[in-house]
Amino acid sequence: MHNAPSVSYPVWRCAFQRGCFACLLFCACSVLGAWLALQPLQSTMVLSAVCVWVASLWGWKSLQDIGTLSWDGQVWCLHDRGGQREDELGVLQVALDVQQALLLRWQPTSDTLHAKPVWLWLGAEQARERWQDLRCAVYQRSEMN
Repeated sequence: MHNAPSVSYPVWRCAFQRGCFACLLFCACSVLGAWLALQPLQSTMVLSAVCVWVASLWGWKSLQDIGTLSWDGQVWCLHDRGGQREDELGVLQVALDVQQALLLRWQPTSDTLHAKPVWLWLGAEQARERWQDLRCAVYQRSEMN
């Protein structure tokens, strides 16, 4: 079997991720709005509205730019653009594949006992010319493990 080509791919706002976020936010706001319209105001409604607001901020934060994921033929590396953490070597696992988008679980190899996994959304629209190379690398690596 041939090795997958080296590839570097941007990790940022995936269209599929944005669509899921918008759909869930719309559903939550619709249910909350219907509840407010059909019932007199209660403290649980206010608490629910605050929870929806906090969850939407948290979801919006997840849509931010993370950096670049690169495969050199041997190992994966996540390069941070925000400067909040150093470049890390790690292992990828495919959690969801919808052909034009991938949800990957990134586990740093430096300290697997204490490091939290990072969920990465990748979409074909980010770098269409490198999409197939990325998919080959992701799936080749999972076959070898």
